[in-house]
Amino acid sequence: MLLYAVFMAAVFSMLLQFYLNRQVAGQRLQLLNREKTVAYAMAVWTKESVKDAEGRLEFDQGSASYSRQGDKLDITSQLRNGHSYNFGFSLARPEKEQGGGEAKKEQETARKEAEAADSERLKEEQNED
Repeated sequence: MLLYAVFMAAVFSMLLQFYLNRQVAGQRLQLLNREKTVAYAMAVWTKESVKDAEGRLEFDQGSASYSRQGDKLDITSQLRNGHSYNFGFSLARPEKEQGGGEAKKEQETARKEAEAADSERLKEEQNED
């Protein structure tokens, strides 16, 4: 009977540990998504404010530096916690003149790059634990 109680306690402990690890991973993923959203918002704001070939803007949550080369704009959003995100934008003609396809492809590419960086960072953090 004592062996059964010890076995049930071990099973319960394993289930509890699995549940808590999933909760922690979910919280980390949520924080990374929030970070990425803040960094992207800073990049979009910077894109709308570009005047020179290179520059830097300061925000409450961090800073964004940009460099323009032809019709391409590269923006690096550096957050206060040390994480940085890179975004690439095209400064080509407005969407109406292009037919809209180019802008959507750019946004999708930037989103995929940000997701790849997030998944790599999450894997690194999980490996540290």
